[in-house]
Amino acid sequence: MTSSQPSPFGRYDDSSGDDTIHEIRLLNMPVRLLASGRQHHDELMHEFAVLAVSLENRDSVPARMLEMIDTLGTRYGRAADRPDSLVDEAIARGEDVIDLTYQVPAHVVEAADALEQMMDEADDFCRNEQMLTLGRSDVQKRFAKWYLEEFRRQVNGEEPRAWNGPMDEPAA
Repeated sequence: MTSSQPSPFGRYDDSSGDDTIHEIRLLNMPVRLLASGRQHHDELMHEFAVLAVSLENRDSVPARMLEMIDTLGTRYGRAADRPDSLVDEAIARGEDVIDLTYQVPAHVVEAADALEQMMDEADDFCRNEQMLTLGRSDVQKRFAKWYLEEFRRQVNGEEPRAWNGPMDEPAA
């Protein structure tokens, strides 16, 4: 199943929206892996949002973490619409994969780059036990890298590459 949707980077896109629109095709998208990544992202955003409003002693927090709290907890912490319905419907039908098509402006690459950097830094805070949320698994990191790279590549005119990794997180 393939369907066209608006950009999934809406909350991270600060541009004016005057760019040329590019069609991005994500092939063989593992729906359960995407859902687990989206859940992790939401938990992380919630934790940053709570920290943004509850942090009393900012002097005891590393400067870069304060920047992340301000950016992810305040600036991007609001709820945002994202095109999840097709993925949720595929999961409900018991499908493993779905092909998705997004219509995005070229500057979405900047949003993807910013998101990737912030998620990598958040993983460092999680790994160093400075947050309650666990860091992403190796599979989640690999999936996120493929996902964001597909936007970069296709905005630059390259053909889509299907996901060729696991469909789920490995059993614990």
